[in-house]
Amino acid sequence: MAVIIRLKELREKHPNTPSQRALGDYLGIAEGNYRKLENGHTKSITIETLDRLCKFFNCTTNDILEYVND
Repeated sequence: MAVIIRLKELREKHPNTPSQRALGDYLGIAEGNYRKLENGHTKSITIETLDRLCKFFNCTTNDILEYVND
């Protein structure tokens, strides 16, 4: 089982193309931690963080997370 986090695609498609630092600030996390999240180098994401990302990108969790069978 693998879950892919699609934040990079969402960030690049956003009309203003926010920086990783700006999104980290918006989420209340360090830029480095946001970078890890975007690159899939983290093992967990909180519901609160998902909620804030959905609000920022005006999307659903299905747009952020993708389940892929191994």
